[in-house]
Order: sequence, then structure tokens, then C-alpha cells
Amino acid sequence: MGTTGPGHIANLRVKAMPPTITLVRALLSFATLVVLVGCGATVATNSVSTPTQSTASASSAVASGTRIFSPSPATTPSPAVPGDVAGAKQAALGLIVPDPSGPQGHWVDCSQLDGWASCPLSTEVEARLDLLRSQGYFSDVGGCGEEYITHTQNGLNNGPEVLSAIAGANGSVTVVIQRAPGLPNLTAVMTIENGTWLASDLASGSGPAASIFSAKPNC
Repeated sequence: MGTTGPGHIANLRVKAMPPTITLVRALLSFATLVVLVGCGATVATNSVSTPTQSTASASSAVASGTRIFSPSPATTPSPAVPGDVAGAKQAALGLIVPDPSGPQGHWVDCSQLDGWASCPLSTEVEARLDLLRSQGYFSDVGGCGEEYITHTQNGLNNGPEVLSAIAGANGSVTVVIQRAPGLPNLTAVMTIENGTWLASDLASGSGPAASIFSAKPNC
């Protein structure tokens, strides 16, 4: 074996590396650096979208959402024109008229002038009154014994008086008529049909049975 000692170790430490090995290591280091830089660039390119693409995607999403979820514009219904209250009141007073054959100051229901033709009633109200009369609903025997419009057997000794007239949103006017002190009031819902005020409903007194269209209306 060769001689060993401090001088020999010193000679090993200072021995120069062959030029070929140094060149190979340098080339390997450079190649590694190129690969690493290339990989980094590829990741950045794939993960970041361009501003133009992002803006286009956002615009498409907004447009799609507007088409699907945008509510329809709210519509405000046009208010109904209130009815001519004065005209409705005057027509309602025609339900109770002066007795054409009786003493002065005596009042009767309008049908005693010329049947229903002289009454401001809709065809539905006329038909309802006819049906009740045919069933004896107002007769003295088995009925209420009173005529519906005047709420009497023999008429009134005073003329009717309008207590109130209220216009509805649909153009109708509800007119409350006092038949006579002590008697239930007569309410007429007046509506315009072919330019004429007619009662589309009548009610005697108040409560669930007041309307003429109730199963058993008040007399």
C-alpha cells in the first residue's frame, strides 16, 4: 500500500476535476433549469384565463339569468270610473212610486204602474221576484204576508227617502232607501245596463238573508 499521511491528503484535496466531467455537469444543470422553467410556464398558461374570456363568460351568464329569472313588469289596473251617483239615486227612487189609482200621498211598488216594465230592475231580479211570488212566498197564507219592495200589504203613506248612495269601484252605486220610519230599509245595488240604471240586487233590512237572492230572503 502507498504511504499515507497529511501530505498525501492535501494532495487529494487540491487535485483538479477533469474538464470533461465539469462540462457534463454544467450541461445537466442547464437542462434541468430549462425543464423546470418550461413546466412552470405551462401551469401558468393553463390556470389563468384571459380577461376577454372572463368578460365574455360573465356577460353570457348575466344574459342567461335575465332571460330566465327576470320578473314581468308589474301592471297597475286602471281604476274604475265611479258611477253617476245622482242618476243612480233618481233611478232607485223609482222602485216606490205614487199610487196611480189611490189617494194623494199614497205610495206603492213600481209594478202596480205597468208590471215590471215600469220598474228599474234587471231581468235577474225580475225573474227572482216572479219565482218567489209563484211559490206564494209573499202571500198571506204560508208566506210573509207583505209585498217585497214596500214591505207592506197596502202601500206606504209617505214617499221614499234616500239615506245614502255609495259608488263602488266597479261603477255600481249602492242606494239605501228608507221606506217609512220603523220599517227595514230597502237597499238597491244599481248598475248601468245599456245606458240605463237598473237594480241588479235588492235587500230588505240587513243580515245574511237580506238579499233577494238568499234562499229565504227577508220580506
